[in-house]
Amino acid sequence: MVRSLLFFLLLSANLLAQTNWNLVWKMDQMPFQAPQTGSEMAIVKAGFDTDQDGWGEFLCAYTDLGDNYILMYEARADNTYDTVWYFKYPLPANSFAGIAVGDIDNNGKVDIVTTMPTQVNTSNPNPARLWVFEWNGVVGENKYGFYDSGTLQPTNTWNLNRPDNVDCRPYSLTIENMDDDPSNELVIGVRSGGRAGEVIVASVIGELGGFGSWVVEYNLSGLTGGSLYNVTTGDLDSDGKKEIYAFVWNFFTLYIIENTGTDQYALVDSLKAIYQSVGVDYGALESVRVTDVNNDGVKEMYIAATEPDNVVFVISNITDVSTITASDVKILYRLPVNGVPGLGTGKLRSMWVADPDADNKKNLMIGGELNGQIFDLEYKGAGSPTDSASWEHSVLFDIYAYSGLPITSFTDVPRLFYGYPANDMDKDGRNEYVFVNYHTVFSFWSNDAYVWVIEHPTATGIKDEVFNSPNGFILKQNYPNPFNPSTKIAWQTSADGWNTLKVFDIMGREVAILVNEYRSAGSYEVDFSTKEYKNSFESGVYFYQLKFGSNIDTRKMIVLK
Repeated sequence: MVRSLLFFLLLSANLLAQTNWNLVWKMDQMPFQAPQTGSEMAIVKAGFDTDQDGWGEFLCAYTDLGDNYILMYEARADNTYDTVWYFKYPLPANSFAGIAVGDIDNNGKVDIVTTMPTQVNTSNPNPARLWVFEWNGVVGENKYGFYDSGTLQPTNTWNLNRPDNVDCRPYSLTIENMDDDPSNELVIGVRSGGRAGEVIVASVIGELGGFGSWVVEYNLSGLTGGSLYNVTTGDLDSDGKKEIYAFVWNFFTLYIIENTGTDQYALVDSLKAIYQSVGVDYGALESVRVTDVNNDGVKEMYIAATEPDNVVFVISNITDVSTITASDVKILYRLPVNGVPGLGTGKLRSMWVADPDADNKKNLMIGGELNGQIFDLEYKGAGSPTDSASWEHSVLFDIYAYSGLPITSFTDVPRLFYGYPANDMDKDGRNEYVFVNYHTVFSFWSNDAYVWVIEHPTATGIKDEVFNSPNGFILKQNYPNPFNPSTKIAWQTSADGWNTLKVFDIMGREVAILVNEYRSAGSYEVDFSTKEYKNSFESGVYFYQLKFGSNIDTRKMIVLK
């Protein structure tokens, strides 16, 4: 016993020396399940405050059990998280859930959007694949959806316009204004199904809590050769037209869809199976990100490959996405391969861009499935972002080291699978990172867990979600909303640049200019009062729009008099 404890302490000390991150919380009892039930907890999204009470939240979901749920946890004190909301998926599921948080119907209230590949059968040939839960708008209340019947009901459901008896497995979800009109879009990646992989771009007419309806703006189907686990967005060539990147797990296959106008999109380029000749089956699972690491105006695309040797790729110096070729794809970094010989090693999963230590050096934070590790690649602050010498590698968490067991003793393999930067959820000034274990095995290791929260020891007080935005900025929803006569509008930028904040009426006419100046990177807030504009503002819907560089985001606000 003493010897085992000493071994554990030595490994733990080595882990802390490597990472400086601390394990502060874990979920070792899954709600609505018997203790130590094995589970496929396969997704987590974090870093938001949907009820606007100052405490951060995260959402996670599990599948492939008799009853499957999406769960919301909220910080209640330092390193303390409680379940505050949940929804039971109404039908059996056969694969991973999808989660996105945003205002999909542009009514000023945040929505939780979730998808599940519910099974098609003779008794239910066309089930819902998507559920929306809108916040009730009361600060401090984690209530989403309808409660009128006494039980939780979704604000809206949708079958993605599939015909009967067609399998459909939606996974990747992004809520974003893709075409600079007053409406947000929901970008959906369908990993597989009766029509193979698909990309769907949809928006909402009206409000989903009333008589709102879904409109499909674009649909690309027939993406074959492997599963589509990654559909993300960005503007790699910085031409002001946003792109969608669909990465199929088929020897490195990438499709690029570009916005060409209001509600218009076109497939402009593709790289098809560029590693097939050497037999390396690279794919991506929620791990394609576009950012400008060194803020030089030239964006990079980073790809953490799923198979088989822990490679991070980079594509940069692109002036037109329609001209990308295989020669533009470079190997940036090879992360060390860890794991159990004979049982599987390697594999990288979700990757997000953040700056958890607030040192203005961006980090690529990567989940390593069979590696049992959470990886971090930090840009050193100088040198080319496409040169491996400009990056520093570290391990934020190692489940093998944490267990205190030799790697060779594992008869099953850790699958950390999915992680997400969480900002500072518990208001202690330290940023967190949340990740899930897709394959818990308590019978082998009694200290296993489903969800883990690790925390950076440096108190920063600076949020990092701005770096996850392909625009390089985050425009917040105004508060209060609706309002009379004043409201606050806040935003964050990741680099120095020209900030232009304007207000438009429902007809698209400019009615106010709130900011129009060059500002340093940082967080800003302005007070907007209709009293300053005399009779310009009647009751109704207005839009405020922030332009930062060549990128634009628009949100809706409501004046009530």
